[in-house]
Amino acid sequence: MKPTTVSPPAAAPAAAAPATDDPSPSHSDPASATFSVERRGDASASCRWTLPDFPRTRARTFYSRYFEVGGFDCRLLLYPRGDTQSLPGYLSIYLQVLDPKTPSSSSSSTTTTTSSKWDCFLSYRLSVVHPSDNSKSLARDSWHRFSSKKRSHGWCDFAPSAAASFLLPPHDSLVIAADISVLSETASFSEADGRFTWKVFNFSLFREMIRTQKIMSPAFFPAAAAAGGSDCGLRISVYQSNVSGAEHLSVCLEGKEPVVQATSASSASALASTSAGSGVPDADRGCWCLFRVSILNQKPGGSHIHRDSYGRFGADSASLGWGDYLKMDDFLAADGGYLFDGAVVFNASVHVIKESNSFTRSLPTVAGISGAGGGRSGTRKSDGHFGKFVWRIENFTRLKELLKKRKITGLCIKSRRFQVGNRDCRLIVYPRGQSQPPCHLSVFLEVTDPRNTTSEWTCFVSHRLSVVNQKGEEKSIMKESQNRYSKSAKDWGWREFLTLTSLFDQDAGFLVQDTVVFSAEVLILKETATMQELSDEDYEICSSSSGYQIDTLPKHPSFTWKVENFLSFKEIMETRKIFSKYFQAGGCELRIGVYESFDTMCIYLESDQSSGVDPDKNFWVHYKMAILNQKNSLKTVCKESSICTKTWNNSVLQFMKVSDILDPEAGFLVRDTIVFVCEIIDCCPWFDFSDLEMMTRMSCQQILMNLSSLKTVMM
Repeated sequence: MKPTTVSPPAAAPAAAAPATDDPSPSHSDPASATFSVERRGDASASCRWTLPDFPRTRARTFYSRYFEVGGFDCRLLLYPRGDTQSLPGYLSIYLQVLDPKTPSSSSSSTTTTTSSKWDCFLSYRLSVVHPSDNSKSLARDSWHRFSSKKRSHGWCDFAPSAAASFLLPPHDSLVIAADISVLSETASFSEADGRFTWKVFNFSLFREMIRTQKIMSPAFFPAAAAAGGSDCGLRISVYQSNVSGAEHLSVCLEGKEPVVQATSASSASALASTSAGSGVPDADRGCWCLFRVSILNQKPGGSHIHRDSYGRFGADSASLGWGDYLKMDDFLAADGGYLFDGAVVFNASVHVIKESNSFTRSLPTVAGISGAGGGRSGTRKSDGHFGKFVWRIENFTRLKELLKKRKITGLCIKSRRFQVGNRDCRLIVYPRGQSQPPCHLSVFLEVTDPRNTTSEWTCFVSHRLSVVNQKGEEKSIMKESQNRYSKSAKDWGWREFLTLTSLFDQDAGFLVQDTVVFSAEVLILKETATMQELSDEDYEICSSSSGYQIDTLPKHPSFTWKVENFLSFKEIMETRKIFSKYFQAGGCELRIGVYESFDTMCIYLESDQSSGVDPDKNFWVHYKMAILNQKNSLKTVCKESSICTKTWNNSVLQFMKVSDILDPEAGFLVRDTIVFVCEIIDCCPWFDFSDLEMMTRMSCQQILMNLSSLKTVMM
């Protein structure tokens, strides 16, 4: 079972009403206007509003009379010259809904409700009626859940205000029509078991509407989400989709947009500061939940339908669910029991993880270094390319029991995102691992580029992932690795990070008060890479370790790799390596690798044997590697070597002492930046002796065949 992001049908573009629902000054329905209402049952009605002498009106706003639909008071709002959000020359039309059951205060032109909470779902169509041909009328459809905080909905640029063809003679009247249907519903939410029940009594009325639009429930707010610092509200949405040629009822759980409240300047500033310190983007503060959505069978003894899924609502997904939840034929079947007497009952059981996180930025210290990085010995100035993220998940045992009870395998929890080096990072945890039977906890780090979602990108990351021992941090399980992330390889980690037996051992210290703590220390290489071809006019002189000079040959590929936070990786290179992205030369995919061995800088060139123009062919590559002296190019250090892409894949070059590179006067490390250059001198196919022997054998066979043919001709 994998979470599915579902894209429900979008409604027609609808603009929110102006900042106030009741602009002042305003004009009510003029005395000469006519207004009629046609009712189609208790929850549906049509109205027709005729405004005479419309081109000469000077009123800024018109309000129609109130009319009742489904127990709610509705009226139309018209701005003849557009409201503050409209384009010049357009009129604005909105539908406004009020609850007559709430206390209200009245004036000559407006009615304003109090802060009593209410909401209702409406599907509606607004039209500017054509006087002679109804098919030419300008109509727009939409849906909206109106509430005490959102009472108006419609379009700021509904139609051109100077459309003379829509004026009804003889009084140049503008006719506006509205068709409105109100959802009759009840909803309840039990915080104790996270169960939300939504019953729609007049679903049949919306049967055709859900082909192009959707209906959605009131929002409910799990307490665990609020306790975890999330403003995540959830609701059920229902619509119809065509999946594999068959019509299906689509059911989703979607996140409700957080309500933004006005704040004072001081509080707004404090909020911004807190958000920046958390390292979590504002758009990714949604909640992660495991949920089950059901359609209840209303016939005695009937079987309910259940579907399980999970995911994080927020920046990743506004909606999670199923486009093919249930075939429409099965849903509408008279003996099915799901649609009974025009009513349907939906149920959502939601388990939201209670979580908290913290984020700090501080670069690793590099002992004994002064001057090279521009700072004091042992201190490093943060440049945004390092961060530590700590993630606490409470009620972890409850989550494990739910997964076991519902027999859910392969489920992963993704943390909120945190930003390092302009990349979005987050932890991915598999509570029951990725193997069967469940034996290990699996932990991964995901890195993506929010600025580049379409084309290929890459970055080199050193990361240390931990399951924190809360009884003794020195007993924490930590694993460290370095990888190059990309669009096709965006998550790296360990399938067998920690045994589940150790994790749930009450004495081990990993699970304390039913809480597990994960951490990720992420260091991203700040780098730039450029590729160019050297021509005959380019002349490069570099000093090798033996002091001789090498002239460049015409049109040789040259790859330049600039590392701009070199000191942050110095300690890492003592035991591991860093490497550039791959670059292409002569049909080969190549990259530079760097590490430190006995205080000596070692550099090598290696190939990707699985890619290239001809992955099965063995190439011989002759190259020149250099560490660029950024103060005096004549002091640049170069060395030559060669590799075969299949047989001997890399050749390590020992360059110079690391202490010499770190010397601030040497010119190799300037402002924490070092530059490596690789020039490909030659690249050609490599023939093994076995290949030559085969070619010789084939040549001999060809000679014998030619002699045989000649003998036949002579005879």
